[in-house]
Amino acid sequence: MRPAALIACLLVATAGGCRSRATGRSEIGRSEIGRSETANPRPRTTAQPGVATSAAAPAASRSCSAQAGSEASEPPPRPLRRCFTDRPAWLDAPVASLLDRAAELFDDADYAGALACAEEATRQAPRSVEAHHNRAISLMRLDRLDEARDAIALALALAPDDAETLEAAADLNINQLPPSVDRSALGLEYARRGSRHVVRRDRERIARLALLEGQALIDLGRAVEALRRIDAALKSSPHFSAAIYERGVALFELCRFEEARHTFGKVLATAPDHAHALYHIGLIEERLGEDAAAARHLAAASAADVKSFPLPLELPQTDFAARVRRAVTELPDDLRRDLGGIKVEAADLPDIGDLVAEKPPLSPTILGLFRGLPLDYTDRVIPTSAGRAGKGRAQPVSSGSGDSNGHAAATAPGAADLQCDAGERTIVLYRRNLLRTVRDVGELDQAITRTLLHEVGHLRGEDDGSLRDRGLE
Repeated sequence: MRPAALIACLLVATAGGCRSRATGRSEIGRSEIGRSETANPRPRTTAQPGVATSAAAPAASRSCSAQAGSEASEPPPRPLRRCFTDRPAWLDAPVASLLDRAAELFDDADYAGALACAEEATRQAPRSVEAHHNRAISLMRLDRLDEARDAIALALALAPDDAETLEAAADLNINQLPPSVDRSALGLEYARRGSRHVVRRDRERIARLALLEGQALIDLGRAVEALRRIDAALKSSPHFSAAIYERGVALFELCRFEEARHTFGKVLATAPDHAHALYHIGLIEERLGEDAAAARHLAAASAADVKSFPLPLELPQTDFAARVRRAVTELPDDLRRDLGGIKVEAADLPDIGDLVAEKPPLSPTILGLFRGLPLDYTDRVIPTSAGRAGKGRAQPVSSGSGDSNGHAAATAPGAADLQCDAGERTIVLYRRNLLRTVRDVGELDQAITRTLLHEVGHLRGEDDGSLRDRGLE
């Protein structure tokens, strides 16, 4: 018997490009507009078929002097905790009982107790997928994420197609570990594999895995695909509140603002203090010029979850523009030479025309944008093909004028008339989006410089993949 899935409130990021981040983590690269609840994996309560339930032979003793130099960085030993306190330490409980007790303690939010039971089970049955799964999700709840990752890797080594463990692995990479493109891609593949192997009658797990796919696709800047998987989650579980919220996020990323606002309104109808929905509605109202309503919803989001949504730094547009100009003068000589004749502008928010010029649209949370063709553009050079994930190198524009950072989109030379020329090259940095990623003016200056470096990379013809590999995601 396996308990039903638990819904937990998580915060994660949307994807790709030079995006803002709505949490305390402020690195450029992925917009974190917020995640609502997503289903966390649950403890498993049955022993793996064929696994012995008796105690294993004692392991050989280890030398206490080994790696003495690393003792200072290791956590202190933890007190002994037995799964069943009425049993002496030398008497092992059956593995099935340990797994059942782990599930009970997990449901009671006693994650340390659940971990103790799971660890006893793994010692007795080292090939038990259920035991390693339970250990992993208990470690996740205790925020011991590196250990959780190792435990999940071991469980998947034992059972690569186990849907429950694949769900846990996807959740760990998409929602728990510090965000990165690689982790989002890895989590997506775990979720996809889980979707292929989940039992068809398990509608809730089907919905959760589809939602995890949708979350990862949003993180990777693929909101159109994400919307399809989120809709699949809602088809399996029509009242799945986390999927309703994530549908709003996908619509927001696609600049379908009125639809997104309506979707977030449905979330707030059942959860009025839902910080992430409040925050998104505030962003939408800000874009639509409804400043009073936007300020009210953004303040409510901060009141509901100040850690995720601290009130942003305040800086007038004139002061922000001055900081951008100063950052340009402090760039290395070769970069300033490349910027000769290129307009560098400061704006409050991205213009809707720039966002929807590309199909699919750019994220409303981009920090900066390069508008125009690369410096090395020539219609005599056959450009490399580029999609949404590897945005245009020196290619004429057939529809729209930018990637997630405003870089020229790509078609073959001669396929269409150019919609911009070299004289229209412009870099724009967005005040409100940048201010939401930082805590003070020192961090703001760093973010401005980093965004400039990213956009100059596009000016020089680099795509987002190249910039990410150089640490300028």
